[in-house]
Amino acid sequence: MRAGTLRNKIEFITISDGQDEMGGTAEVETHFCYSMAEIKPVSGNEKFVANQVFTEATCQIRCRYVAGITTKHKIKFGDRKFNILNSQNKDERGIELYIIAKEIF
Repeated sequence: MRAGTLRNKIEFITISDGQDEMGGTAEVETHFCYSMAEIKPVSGNEKFVANQVFTEATCQIRCRYVAGITTKHKIKFGDRKFNILNSQNKDERGIELYIIAKEIF
């Protein structure tokens, strides 16, 4: 893995249920870890349904291996957030992690 290509600092966050001020349930973001990564756009499209435009963007994120990353985690990159669709440990060596993620708009 070439470290020079990992130029984006991302944050893995865990979403859990918590309580808000009114006693109701709310999603709470908890920091899991930071990692340097490479983010490449894979596909994107727009749909026009019921007089609304829906945008989708899928990215491939490559970073150093982090144990415990699942589809229940989310990725934060600046103001952007991504849902993890799939994560793969390249060659099962614990060195590189390939993630397919969908951007949340």
